[in-house]
Amino acid sequence: MASSKEVSIENVKEWPEEHVRTLKKSWITTVEQVIATSATPGGLSLLAQQLAVSEEEMRRLVDVARTYLDPAVAAEMEQPVDVSQYGLGALKPKSR
Repeated sequence: MASSKEVSIENVKEWPEEHVRTLKKSWITTVEQVIATSATPGGLSLLAQQLAVSEEEMRRLVDVARTYLDPAVAAEMEQPVDVSQYGLGALKPKSR
């Protein structure tokens, strides 16, 4: 669920309701999440696949969503994040 500081994708009036429902099923509920996902390698393509639209149409949808954010917030969402300190799954138990 979006916090009070985030913008729900439901607020993006230019988006078809079906797109909003589809992304919400994948736990993408905020404009910030859409922008950040689209900025990852392959993210735009994956979003386009989720919504069954072309990458060109997805880029247009992302551009529309971006207008709902302060430009500084949108720019922050588009920056790569260092996730090297996060694990990629369960660790094998240490031998005793």
